Amino acid sequence: MKKKTKNRIITAFIVTLVVAGFWLLFRSGGSSEVGTKIISRNGLHWHATLKILVDGKAVEIPANIGLGVVHNPIHTHEDDAVIHLEFQGLVTDKNLALGKFFDIWNEKFDSQCILDKCVSPEIGKTLTMTVNGEPNTEFENYMMKDGDEVAIRYE
Repeated sequence: MKKKTKNRIITAFIVTLVVAGFWLLFRSGGSSEVGTKIISRNGLHWHATLKILVDGKAVEIPANIGLGVVHNPIHTHEDDAVIHLEFQGLVTDKNLALGKFFDIWNEKFDSQCILDKCVSPEIGKTLTMTVNGEPNTEFENYMMKDGDEVAIRYE
C-alpha cells in the first residue's frame, strides 16, 4: 500500500472517531445518560433554602454539611438552611437533585420518609413538599434551582 493511501485511511479513521465522539456527546443534551440534561458547561454557584418541619417544629439544617477533607459541591456553610450549589465545569440536572444533599448529609429522604420519620397511615402521618410555595411530588428527584425555597412537612 502506498504511503499516501495509508495516511489518508488513518486520517479518515481519526476524523470519523472525532465526529462520532462529538455526536455521542451532544446527541442527548451533552450526556450519554438517558434523561440527563446539561445545565451548565462552565459550572454554577446557586443557593436554595430548605425548611423541614416535623409535626410543626423546624428541624435545624446543620452547618458544614459536605465540607471537610473533601469539599462537596453541594454543602452548607452556616445553620441558616441555605444549601450551596457550587460546581466547576459540566453540571447536569442529576447533579442538582435534592436527594443528593440528603445523601451527603447521610439522612433519609424520599416520598415516604424524611430523616427518621416515615409516612404511616395507621397514625395518620403524611409527607408533603412545596417548592416556592407550590406543591411538588418529585421529592428526592427534584432538581434544585437558584433561589428555590423548598419546604418539607411531616405531619
